[in-house]
Amino acid sequence: MTDSYTRKLFISAACFNVLAGLPLLVALRPVAAMLGLQITPTSTLFIQLTTCLVIIFGWAYWMIARDPLQYRPYILLGVILKILFVVVVYGHWLAGNINWPLPVVASGDIVYTILFWRYFQRAERCTTL
Repeated sequence: MTDSYTRKLFISAACFNVLAGLPLLVALRPVAAMLGLQITPTSTLFIQLTTCLVIIFGWAYWMIARDPLQYRPYILLGVILKILFVVVVYGHWLAGNINWPLPVVASGDIVYTILFWRYFQRAERCTTL
């Protein structure tokens, strides 16, 4: 795998996370309305905590793009987080708790999960040879 591919993959993931999280952090009510999320004081707390985590992982992906060997453990954490996010979002959608817009956004996480996992496996083989 080339350094160029690695940089592009993880910089795009960083941008995806920031673009997914920041709108909910700075304009919670209008963005939540577009996503069909109900806003209560408690849901506001958890949405803001979640978006902070999403944005921080965007920073982690940026760091991976800069130095994939040093920050390699973050790749596996990213895979785990993205899988959990998709499972929770799709679970709520299938249960009828939320409408379709949030699962559509979460579909991007499915793509990144696959790309991260493939990169993680290939990079492991390259470092052990």
